Amino acid sequence: MFTRLGSEERAQAFHDPAPHESREPGPWHVPPRTRLPPRWAVRLALGTRRLLQSLADRVVPAHVAVRERSFGVGATALLGVAARLRIADKLEGGPQTAAELAAGLGVDTDALHRVLRALVSGGIFALGSDGRFRNNRMSEPLRSNTPQSCLHWADYFGSASNLRAWADVEGTVRTGQSAFERVHGMSVWQWFALNPGEGRVFADVMVDLTDLEAAAVARAYPFGEHTRVCDVAGGRGTLLAEVLLHHPGVRGVLFDSPEVVRAAAPLLEARGVSGRVELQVGNFFDAVPEGCDAYVLKDVLHDWDDARALHILSTCRRAMAPGARLLIVEVVVETLETRAPGPLIDVQMMTVCSGGRQRSRSEFDALLRQAGFTLRRVVQCDTPLCVVEALAV
Repeated sequence: MFTRLGSEERAQAFHDPAPHESREPGPWHVPPRTRLPPRWAVRLALGTRRLLQSLADRVVPAHVAVRERSFGVGATALLGVAARLRIADKLEGGPQTAAELAAGLGVDTDALHRVLRALVSGGIFALGSDGRFRNNRMSEPLRSNTPQSCLHWADYFGSASNLRAWADVEGTVRTGQSAFERVHGMSVWQWFALNPGEGRVFADVMVDLTDLEAAAVARAYPFGEHTRVCDVAGGRGTLLAEVLLHHPGVRGVLFDSPEVVRAAAPLLEARGVSGRVELQVGNFFDAVPEGCDAYVLKDVLHDWDDARALHILSTCRRAMAPGARLLIVEVVVETLETRAPGPLIDVQMMTVCSGGRQRSRSEFDALLRQAGFTLRRVVQCDTPLCVVEALAV
């Protein structure tokens, strides 16, 4: 469910009630623009990391490495606790004992000490000989006011609703059906509607991800070939603003639900592109704006099974003139792909969403042809994301 919760459909979950991206931070929050290193540097760093991890596994018996990995769910849950308690923020002023932290948080001292000690054993936070915990390089991303923060990410993935769904992933393997819907008796979007606190955290994750990825997408694809670009389910306009900043000759249409579009104005103004953006509201299962020569769907289709993904594509096609471009921005995962993060993202979609999946090039091709498109090319970004470009025929 790595998505921006787009256009009132996720708000209706194919006509089921659920929340929308209004769960994003309020209009006063304008995230800083994030810059990523070039793709070759990212690939080199990640490749080196994978090699070192493989070597580390080889210096111990295999059963030791496997047993260590089995603690993964515990690490996820503990990171979630640290995020929700804002431990890294509390330690910004200096080292503290568990007792000092617990007094301010109103939690049990002994339990907090043991949780933080376990996190230290995994490299998150540091513990001095004086019994005081302090931030380290690995806990810095858990601060709320640091660039490229992972605070919301850790909070969401360590949430009780997400962990309960993963606890029943075997049921999904047996049936092919969403564990979240089986465990909670409703779609994840309906769950967020009934639990707005979790919905806001999830929306914050999506804001963080889009801010991190937007510049890479804007650089990778030649948006300057188009004059009017519509970002369908575009949230508060983070990606669209970046596209317009990189391509001064382009004008944009931001399409989303009314409450989300209302929250877009401060970000677009802060980025200096508000005069080049037309705001339109609606639901992408019903209709999208006409008259654009390029339409962007970022992290939308992977939330849905093929039938509903096809419905979204068909809605877009009805608004497009022959020759217009559809740009699907997602992580493309081929059948034999094993490099992270694609396969793990795919299983998250399978476990939590309504038939969600990361698709391969051939799977996109089949859906696009049914909706009246021809797949033209797949452009790799400096992140795991790709831009799947299709032509309306």
